[in-house]
Amino acid sequence: MTIEWTIEKALMKGAEMEIEAYNFYREQAEKDFTSGSKKLLTELAADEKEHLEKFQKALKNPSSIKINDVNEKVPDLELTDHLLKVSLDSESNYQQILIYAAQKEKRAHDFYIQLAIKYKGTLLGEMVASFANDELRHKYKLEKEYDEVILRWM
Repeated sequence: MTIEWTIEKALMKGAEMEIEAYNFYREQAEKDFTSGSKKLLTELAADEKEHLEKFQKALKNPSSIKINDVNEKVPDLELTDHLLKVSLDSESNYQQILIYAAQKEKRAHDFYIQLAIKYKGTLLGEMVASFANDELRHKYKLEKEYDEVILRWM
């Protein structure tokens, strides 16, 4: 079954994804990790909260959509793309959290890219293309952390 993406449905789904991501990063940042790990997770939570606020504002007034610069080229390290999907529980370690989060950012990126294609040439299309770039940046930060903290010791 294919979903017919209206602007309102796309904005609502984006807001739903962003609140879920915000809550996830905020909860993970409260765990007993290093200060650097907490800082990364807190920064990602703040970014997701900013996205959520933009979606909520656009839902109230679609003409209020603000566009970030999408010309920035963000590298994709692809370190977690081919790893098994992990599920998290209260005992999950930092490695599992990084893998889960990076894979989740990839799914968000891919979703926003599909919306950007569907709404190409519109403010919504430009906004979600910008968000796709932001999600790829988040994935890069997570994979860089994974490389420097986890793979370094393997």
